[in-house]
Amino acid sequence: MDRPYLNKNGFTFMEMLIVLLIVSLLNFGLYTKMNTSLYVFMKQVQTLCITAQEKAYVENRKVSIDINEKMVVDEKNYFMPKDVACDSVSFYYNAKGNISKAFTLYCQNSHTKMKLVFQLGSGRIRLEKV
Repeated sequence: MDRPYLNKNGFTFMEMLIVLLIVSLLNFGLYTKMNTSLYVFMKQVQTLCITAQEKAYVENRKVSIDINEKMVVDEKNYFMPKDVACDSVSFYYNAKGNISKAFTLYCQNSHTKMKLVFQLGSGRIRLEKV
């Protein structure tokens, strides 16, 4: 019995899937390493702002936040990483926990740019990649 001729010059479907999986995993690992410092810093800013909002509400007083070369939350200093640059902004949370203005804070490092969107009313802070 004659078998049909199988072409042995190419790759099988499974071999191609395995190579694509390996390349994707390596790419994902490198991509997350490059953006780690900015992402961690932006999550820290987001957490500090939410904490300041809760503090203003619980203690029934105004809590101010200033962001420029360093971040000052209720007269306590937080330093920014050297590779991260942010826009300067100043705002506060009133005694009811409402933010003084709506705005977008842009920060970047050498690899990427991210933004924090501060919304009026709901008091939400949304982190996005630009």
